[in-house]
Amino acid sequence: RILRFPKHNGGPLHWGRITVLAVAGTIVLLSAALVYWVSIWWLLLTAFVGLNMLQSAFTGFCPAAMLFKKLGIQPGAAYK
Repeated sequence: RILRFPKHNGGPLHWGRITVLAVAGTIVLLSAALVYWVSIWWLLLTAFVGLNMLQSAFTGFCPAAMLFKKLGIQPGAAYK
């Protein structure tokens, strides 16, 4: 195999979970750039994404995963 994905709970990460993490990371980096070039108020977006990731770690509920599921991306093991 050319691509090797990190393991999670003994199995490979699923595309749904990879998508959620990639989108969250992209939004955090984008909001950091917007803080630098536009306004400090973009930190609210960073805080929102961080708090959402924190609550999904404890509850297993992820609104972004629900959106991706509607778009046809299979949910990962952590977000069913």
